Amino acid sequence: MDEMDPFEARLLFGNMLDNLTGAQPTIDRVSGFALKHTAMADDLLDCIADKLDKLQVPPRLNLLFVVDAILISSNRSSSQTWADLIKKNIVATVTAVIPETPGGDSNVPQVRKVVSGWKRKSVFDKSIMEKLDKLLGKRSGGASSESGMRHEDILKRIEEDRERHKRHKEDVWIRPAGELPENELELYWETASDFNDADWQEIAVENEEYQQERQLAEIVKRSI
Repeated sequence: MDEMDPFEARLLFGNMLDNLTGAQPTIDRVSGFALKHTAMADDLLDCIADKLDKLQVPPRLNLLFVVDAILISSNRSSSQTWADLIKKNIVATVTAVIPETPGGDSNVPQVRKVVSGWKRKSVFDKSIMEKLDKLLGKRSGGASSESGMRHEDILKRIEEDRERHKRHKEDVWIRPAGELPENELELYWETASDFNDADWQEIAVENEEYQQERQLAEIVKRSI
């Protein structure tokens, strides 16, 4: 089968982004297309950047989920192509997803979780992670920012968040095919560190996610 030309790839990818939601299957479909066409990574990242500028703030989070899925999949295959390209503008991308507006505030908890995953998997170097931590450091966010959302949208976000949380937990335990059990043990033995600030941040992210879901449930209950 002939390789798709850049114009056709951008057109198809753009259409996929137009139909992107927070549902995991659509995120997997878009990220899978990008990974299949890594040779056109620059063009596809331009499509994401263009879409980011045009979208309202809340759904920009879905684009970050696509970026995250691409990074995690390429990291598993030890490919640096996507990470090297994405890191050039990742701080600006995250900034666009969490502007200091009610919509941006509502995205903060999930963005914290994504960034925490990058830190745990060493996707980016220390200097980039420090910039992202500083960006998120003093931001608050939660269900109070979403009180103006429609009842159906709140329910949809709750369900999508649950699905992502489930996938996140599964991803933590994914190991290479054919790996011996003792190899996994040795890896954890060599890489485990003392309880530190990163662990506290992970706990804070988990707590914030729980509180957000609880508050969203209260909003739904009051709107019925």
